[in-house]
Amino acid sequence: MNPFGTETEMTAKQEATNLDRQKWMWPFELLEQIGEGGMGVVYRARYVVNDREVALKMLPSDVTDETTLARFERELEVLKNLKHPNIVRCFGGSCENKRRFYAMELISEGSLEDKLQENKKLPWEQVIFYALQMCDALECSHEKKVIHRDVKPSNFLITKSGQLKLSDFGLASVAAARKITAAGKTAGTFLYMAPEQIRGLEVSPQTDLYALGCVLYELVTGEPPFLGSTPAATLHMHCRDTPPRPTEKTFDCPVALERVILQLLEKEEKDRQTSAAEVGRQLRSVRQTVTVVSNPNDKGLDRPLQRPELEDPATAFFKTVGPGKILKHDSIPNWVVISLFVSLLCSLSWNLVSSIQARSGRQGEKLWVEAATHSQQPVRIEAIGALGKIAGESGHNLDVIRNGLNDESWQIREASVLAMEEGGGHAKKFIPALMQLSKQDENEKVRSSALKAVETLKAAKTRYNYPIGGILIGTMLFAATGAGIFYWMKS
Repeated sequence: MNPFGTETEMTAKQEATNLDRQKWMWPFELLEQIGEGGMGVVYRARYVVNDREVALKMLPSDVTDETTLARFERELEVLKNLKHPNIVRCFGGSCENKRRFYAMELISEGSLEDKLQENKKLPWEQVIFYALQMCDALECSHEKKVIHRDVKPSNFLITKSGQLKLSDFGLASVAAARKITAAGKTAGTFLYMAPEQIRGLEVSPQTDLYALGCVLYELVTGEPPFLGSTPAATLHMHCRDTPPRPTEKTFDCPVALERVILQLLEKEEKDRQTSAAEVGRQLRSVRQTVTVVSNPNDKGLDRPLQRPELEDPATAFFKTVGPGKILKHDSIPNWVVISLFVSLLCSLSWNLVSSIQARSGRQGEKLWVEAATHSQQPVRIEAIGALGKIAGESGHNLDVIRNGLNDESWQIREASVLAMEEGGGHAKKFIPALMQLSKQDENEKVRSSALKAVETLKAAKTRYNYPIGGILIGTMLFAATGAGIFYWMKS
């Protein structure tokens, strides 16, 4: 009798041992496979040292292709040198039993691709919220001379807090380093490839910006800018065709956002934006009607903030009465009566419009102040930007903006700094707070923005709004009245 059991039992034990070994890549325990692609397999794994769950990217042991091996090693090298809140953090890698692997932070909330599959397209405010984070990630990458070359929705992972993380640098090229892709060959995803990348020419930061334009176009409209019947047809469209305007596909896309996207999709690199940072600045200037709720704790967005359309009371009067029905007086010349009446009517119109606009403006400011404490971050950022423009004219609500300088989110702090800068001379009293932020804030973008705001405010002059229209109307009324009385007495 075999002391080790039957042959069948021994085979089962051996298979169990092999399976158990496959669950370990020391010091990581492989829990489950969560992804697979041309550059390896991704597992959810447990780091046994501190029991932390990570994502473990691994090349199969039978991969011997030199190009694939070089890309994998390049991805590890790139990620180790890129440290940014919007780029997936790498914890390092190794090679064990001829299997290359590295660990990175685990992001389990899916990607922008999943968002598109679920919602078809996203609200333009949310697109800008995500786009600003994409720009930050690409700007960091480009500053390190790293071109991603595969910017697409599935490579932007989303955390539980809504933060984006750029991942998958397997196709990244590093300036002044050995090229992995041979000359004349292309690599990337054809729905998001720039013309120069398709032609196998040298890539640049503008190559990533073109792909960013394709991503933003798809997020806004629900479909890519170019989609042919075959991959070859799609690539030809990237090189030759003009993309349809986003506003033709979705009615609520702001024209300013459309301009940003179409510039990103220019065929020539020189015609696109110079950097991801410039794209971010353009996106921050996009403004349109924003929806807010009366109670900041409410989750829904149910009321648009709009300025009411006003009809000129003088126009309404002449529509109703008509110029031929103005009363006459035998002892007073007609032109005097008409002059006095028109002057009085203009004065009344001015007072009515000014009063209504003032009430509308105050109500609008109140709604922006409410929106600045909204639970959704994109709405808060939009509201803070609007309050900054109001403060630049009137100096109102600077204290509301000041509260945002201490917010936990660096995006809110940055938006508050930019809004404070919009306040101009009215915001000079907050220069000390901005100086402190420029020295102590943990985020580099916030520090640099605060330093720039301090310089701007020091050179700014306080602007005052004088009621010039009212003065002119009053002068005309006084002159017309005086002339009418003089002519009447003389006659």
